[in-house]
Amino acid sequence: MAVTLREGREEDLPVIEAVAQREQLDSRGARPEEYVVVEEDGVLIAFGRVLDHPDAWEIACMYVSPGRRRKRIGTRIVEALLARTDAEKPVYAVAGAPDFFTSLGFVPATEMPAAIRAKADYCRRHFDDVCLVMKLER
Repeated sequence: MAVTLREGREEDLPVIEAVAQREQLDSRGARPEEYVVVEEDGVLIAFGRVLDHPDAWEIACMYVSPGRRRKRIGTRIVEALLARTDAEKPVYAVAGAPDFFTSLGFVPATEMPAAIRAKADYCRRHFDDVCLVMKLER
């Protein structure tokens, strides 16, 4: 079983969109270059997205197939996404899985830029899951 982490491609978007809709993830305006994906034997099993807002980075649209969780795949994705960011702006995640993000150095945020607040408000209105804003402590 070959597991490969790679940059997103145009042909990944239909799969990402289908999973995002099923799992209640925000994939609005998705572009392949925003994603890191993980394949196992050619099948997409996980993905994550980083968004570059004017005053913050956002780790978004994280998904790992249920049978592949707790194998550090999500951690590898977040590490690859963080490598695309710079220290000039803070990094946030609007998380439905706060324990996962806590394990990576994120803490609950009470203050946040407008773009992150708007994302949190959108998620709270449209999705059933808990929606907690978290900020990476660098």
